[in-house]
Amino acid sequence: METQETMMTAAAPAQSTASAKKKSGIKIQLIAQAVLPALVVAVVLALYARSNMISGMEDEVLQGLQSLAGATKAGYSNMEGDYRFENDTFYKGDVNLTEQMDMLDNYVKGSANAVTVCWGKTRVLTTLLDSSGNRIVGTDVSDAVWETVQKGETYTTTDIVINGEDYAACYVPLENPDGSIIGVVFAGMPRTDVDHFVNTKVIYLVLLTVLMLVLVGVIGFFLANTLAKCLIKTNDALALLAQGELNVVVDPSVLKRKDELGAMGDAVNGLITKLREVVSHLLESANNVNKGGESMDAMATQCSDATDEISRAVDEISRGAVSQAEEIESASGQIVEMGNQIEHIVSSVGKLTSIANSMSESGNASMQTMHQLSESNDKTVAALNSIAQQIQLTNDAVHKISEATELITSIASQTSLLSLNASIEAARAGEAGRGFAVVATEIQKLSVQSNDAAVEIQNIITTLQSEAQKTVDEMKNAEILMKEQQDKLDDTKVKFNDVSNGISVSRQGTDEIRVGADTADSSRTQVIDVISNLSAISEENAASAQETTASMQELNATINMMAQEATKLRQIANGLNEDMAFFKI
Repeated sequence: METQETMMTAAAPAQSTASAKKKSGIKIQLIAQAVLPALVVAVVLALYARSNMISGMEDEVLQGLQSLAGATKAGYSNMEGDYRFENDTFYKGDVNLTEQMDMLDNYVKGSANAVTVCWGKTRVLTTLLDSSGNRIVGTDVSDAVWETVQKGETYTTTDIVINGEDYAACYVPLENPDGSIIGVVFAGMPRTDVDHFVNTKVIYLVLLTVLMLVLVGVIGFFLANTLAKCLIKTNDALALLAQGELNVVVDPSVLKRKDELGAMGDAVNGLITKLREVVSHLLESANNVNKGGESMDAMATQCSDATDEISRAVDEISRGAVSQAEEIESASGQIVEMGNQIEHIVSSVGKLTSIANSMSESGNASMQTMHQLSESNDKTVAALNSIAQQIQLTNDAVHKISEATELITSIASQTSLLSLNASIEAARAGEAGRGFAVVATEIQKLSVQSNDAAVEIQNIITTLQSEAQKTVDEMKNAEILMKEQQDKLDDTKVKFNDVSNGISVSRQGTDEIRVGADTADSSRTQVIDVISNLSAISEENAASAQETTASMQELNATINMMAQEATKLRQIANGLNEDMAFFKI
């Protein structure tokens, strides 16, 4: 126990450090899972929006340029007559358009846009100026532009170089009243102005994205921090429970929640309460088993001492019976000389009387010892029955532990189902439920850990049940041996009665010898017969004493086996107590 407590004390700083790392880790993970998806989505949306915005802005610029080109062409359509170009002068009917070139400037006044009117593909009217400030008339548009316009189609581009500068341009056909295409109308905007316009819109988009990201980050941080605190408090309770602390309770702030985290806290509290009850019953049962083992060990020691005393007494009886047989045999050999030595018969008969009295006293003492042994055997049987009852109580407690383990497994299953439901609800919530889906995953992991702990407890219970069953089997064997011992004791009692009867017969014979000492010579034949009977009885007594000695040896071996089984039972109880010492109630 001291070694175990020392190891737990030494492991406490490492566990605290690991717990602190886990606490900060779960906060960082939840915050990251709440903020990073929003950041990624915002960046992706910003890039996608920028790409679409650039494309949209360019389309908008081209549509504006197309409108400008159409407006320029419409400004000349009200004039009567066909377009013509003569002597480097461009006409519309009788109107000299070359002299009215300032009309084009009105279309682009106040902007960087430019317009041009081409006769064929040659510029004849334009607002474009060269580096010297002169209008760049007399230059041609590209062949690709002219080929497209001749088909009656509009040519647009966002990347064309005119007069050494990048432009976004739109070219539309210029038709005579009869619909024949005689030239091109150009409207363009410098690329730098287009890029400035687009970049301004992109900056607004980026600022809006950053603002939304900050808002999402603050909300995500608050929610993740709240969830992380609940998970950390629940994890602290489970960590203390894993160290054997059964007095721990889940933080009330977690239990007050009405969501799955509150339900998980309630489930953990229920688990702790049930484990506390189960461990209390186990400790009580282990103490009862230990006391029963000590009592059985003491009884076995007492029985062993009693059988040793009986064995010594029976051994003395056996030696006395052998000695008696030898003396009777010697008397039978000398009966022929009885007539000459009749005077010695009286003294011999006195000796026989003394021996008979000694044998009677030894027989009475042996009978008393046999009664004591019978009473001790009854006590041993009662002790075995008490131990069997204690083992049955232990087996019942193990079944209760098994039922508690099944309850733990049921709670783990309910927690897993609750996690699955939370995952489904998080999936339904879409992006808003991703953070909650992570919480559901963590709950699923806690459920798996609880289920693994329940399986480990069930394995321990299975082992304990197996050991208890072995003990029950050994107790049954001990009961059979005690029954055999009782039967042998009964046989021994009968044989001791026979010995007592033989001793009584011997005493009667000596009395008759004393009375008939004067007629011993005439009664030698009868004395020989009596001596022969005494010899047979002595041999029977010796054989019975030897059988009794063998029975006592078997009884002693049985009691030793019972003592060994009692020691094993105590060892099992001590091991159970050591295992239960891990829990602190």
